[in-house]
Amino acid sequence: MIPAPRTPAAEARFQLLQHLGLDRIDPQLDELATALAAEAGAPYAIVNAFNPVTGRQEFVGLSAHPGGDLPQVERSMAPDWGYCPEVAHRTKALVLPNVCAKPRFAVNPVVDQLGIRTYAGAPLIHDPDGTGGDVFGTVCFIGLEAMDQSTGQASLALIKQYRDRVLQLVYDGAGIRLS
Repeated sequence: MIPAPRTPAAEARFQLLQHLGLDRIDPQLDELATALAAEAGAPYAIVNAFNPVTGRQEFVGLSAHPGGDLPQVERSMAPDWGYCPEVAHRTKALVLPNVCAKPRFAVNPVVDQLGIRTYAGAPLIHDPDGTGGDVFGTVCFIGLEAMDQSTGQASLALIKQYRDRVLQLVYDGAGIRLS
């Protein structure tokens, strides 16, 4: 893969990731992802940082149970795979109890490559001055079986709760106070 260009904006984004400790795998974020997966009843949960240097999604927190019949998930993914890029673009949470119910989500490569059928994710936004901020990553859980539409509100509440927990952990580690 060809690295992304080193523009001033990309360099600033990477420096932010470094300052927040999101330029590397974090065992505490792995633990949070594991707790999210368990609470959601999902086989996978991810804390994802969008790395401007590699141009990839980097899974700095990951709960993926290797072995068995489950597809193996690596620690990074192409920038256009999955639904986290959509969450970053929207700058708000996205819950898809059945990704195949909407044609534009059903054609994502993760549907065929990993068998993804359900997704819930929320953006991680750095907004120290309250002006809207910058999405630097996401937190999500994904499953291999579609969920009933009635689970949407509960999934939304859960993913927002974990978004807040991730931000608290990241900011505590960087010495940044949340208001």
